Amino acid sequence: MILGGDVRDGLDLVDEAGVATISGELDATSAGMLYCELVCMLQGLGQLDLAEEWTEAMERWSRGSAVGSAHGRCRVHRAEILRLRGATAEAEQEALAACAELRPYLRREFGWPLTELGRIRLQSGDLHGAEEAFLSAREAGWDPEPGLALVRLAQGDVALAVASIRDALDHPRTVPSKELPPNTPLRRAPLLAARVTIDVTAGDLVGAREAADELAGVAASFQSTALTAGAAMADGQVRLAAGDPAGARQAFETAAQLWSLVGAPHEVALARTGLAQAQRVAKSGVPSKRTAPPSPMNTATVDAEPNPNVLRREGDYWSLSFEGHTVALRDLKGLHYLGRLLAHPGREFHVLDLVAGGVAPPTDSPGASDPELTSSGWGDSGLLLDAQAKTAYRRRLVEMDEDIEDARLLSDSGRLIQAEAERDFLIRELSRAVGLNGTRRAGSASERARVSVTRAVRYAIGRIRQHDPPLGTHLDRAIRTGIYCVYLPDTRITATWIT
Repeated sequence: MILGGDVRDGLDLVDEAGVATISGELDATSAGMLYCELVCMLQGLGQLDLAEEWTEAMERWSRGSAVGSAHGRCRVHRAEILRLRGATAEAEQEALAACAELRPYLRREFGWPLTELGRIRLQSGDLHGAEEAFLSAREAGWDPEPGLALVRLAQGDVALAVASIRDALDHPRTVPSKELPPNTPLRRAPLLAARVTIDVTAGDLVGAREAADELAGVAASFQSTALTAGAAMADGQVRLAAGDPAGARQAFETAAQLWSLVGAPHEVALARTGLAQAQRVAKSGVPSKRTAPPSPMNTATVDAEPNPNVLRREGDYWSLSFEGHTVALRDLKGLHYLGRLLAHPGREFHVLDLVAGGVAPPTDSPGASDPELTSSGWGDSGLLLDAQAKTAYRRRLVEMDEDIEDARLLSDSGRLIQAEAERDFLIRELSRAVGLNGTRRAGSASERARVSVTRAVRYAIGRIRQHDPPLGTHLDRAIRTGIYCVYLPDTRITATWIT
């Protein structure tokens, strides 16, 4: 659904899948696979705040439940988040530990943690270490681009960087992997961002503009703050090189603001550097007739009482005020849940408490006819393992048998012990899930409530975003759903609400 352009409904289904992982009713192998694929998917979509939330959830789960390669995969995701937050030293330690833990389990996919190690080293300025990691990833059969091309650019070999990035875009590797998006425009996004930087350096502004425009289209299709920030950064680079400092300044300001919302200090620094360059060019050259609006990040703070935030029901409508902007929405069940969470910042509510305290919306409200949003629709969730899941398990068992045979041929006792232990565990879990009569059912009132509350809250936030995008973005970042739901606002936002 997401790759087809239906991003919001697709992410709602992703939330449902995530709820299943934290329900405690999936076997450990299924939960580990689902956690990992969920985080990889969100990383590829540029939904970095959600990726961080699920990485934290995966880490909590892995401390007592993970088997096989799950611990190492979790470390890779943690390294990605640490790199994003600018903690490159800690990120490199996590990536190195992940490589050590995953080496016995992965073949071609071993290039995944190696590539992340290369990204971390490139961001910290260790060109030799980054090159070493990217080349090792390529030797494993993994595509290390755009990292390797950016290393060549940093080393001063512009021609090789141009050739590398063009080859990566024109001849994408078709080897499937859950760690990377499919061969769609989404997978091209990081390659396009790198091409803009490389082409600008090479003086090819036509190619750079072409790549920047394509990246902007990808960002518009997949509606993520990170992709939009990257597109704004690329636009600023091209405008600055083309002699449009005013346009570049506006683009860099947008990029800096959006990267700040994401919480990516390295990218914010790059955008501010571009902004400084644009301002310097504007002062030294002929002034442009166009002027960029001042950036909120660079505007002095005025000492005044902030406007109160309001989420209050008034008959069949709710009044919402955020940072001086007021809108009205028809009653929705998710707004009742949001009202309780916003009234108590930092307090965790169990989903059953939210449902018990909720008020049913009018019958003409969107989603009210959905039986999964009413307590009467609760029951079990069907078979613990359906036919497709059983087939996947059996396929994984065949892969494990191949791993065991390879380990024996190579006389790798450590890898053999680990592979046999993972195979035995999977067989036990498959037996538990199938049961004596061939079927077992999963689910409970709590699990159904989790699905119900998550769907209702996310639907309400989606409706809010249509009328007040800044509030929708704030709630997306600050509302955590799952077994327990909580409102955790950014400390820069006034957390007091009138409800």
